[in-house]
Amino acid sequence: IDLSALGSGFVLPLLMSPVLAATLGLVTYLFIRSRRPAPDCICIGNPLPELASESGALRIVSPPPPIHFAHRADCERFPASTMRLSVPLLMDRVHILSATAICFARSVNDTPKLAALLIAASATGVQMSVGLIALMMAVGGLLMARRVAETMSLRINRMDATQGASANLITAALVLMASRFGLPVSTTHVLVGSIAGVGAGAGTLDWLALRSVLLSWFATLPCAAAAAWFVGAALR
Repeated sequence: IDLSALGSGFVLPLLMSPVLAATLGLVTYLFIRSRRPAPDCICIGNPLPELASESGALRIVSPPPPIHFAHRADCERFPASTMRLSVPLLMDRVHILSATAICFARSVNDTPKLAALLIAASATGVQMSVGLIALMMAVGGLLMARRVAETMSLRINRMDATQGASANLITAALVLMASRFGLPVSTTHVLVGSIAGVGAGAGTLDWLALRSVLLSWFATLPCAAAAAWFVGAALR
């Protein structure tokens, strides 16, 4: 084992990426909170055309419709409003787009791990290997993925759309950057760090739930190493 390469290429990025994500999440949320409260309605008006004279000729001037950022109750009082957009609904759409960015980042960073599994299982044939891996991923997702999702989205921090989109975009950016430099970070660890950061900034972070997650991180690595050592020794 090349301990130097293991430390610089795996252990250090694995440990530092959640810390960096939490810091960025905290700073991002504090910046958003320092701004004025966001309105919940965008109204696009339709003013009447104005008459103007140019070189003795009369022409009709149609100025562009004004855009009003206001609260929903104020938008109701705009008589010339031709279009109304809900800011929370727009944020929900942005939240969905940010989640797709995480899916892309995860595929970029995790595909080499699946390729390693395919190489290890090449004795059974490529098609059989792909089928078995897909089956195991599906079974694992059906059995436990919901509980993991509930822990991240409900127990650690009950997020609104703004917090969720911020955490997603920070996670996607950090994971893609790590992939660019060939660093195998954990997407889940980075996302938990981002969620913890925005939750700390909002004052909604459940520190007990976060502590349980951190303890599980510190336990799984040595347990996995010990289990692999015993299996390797038994196979030899």
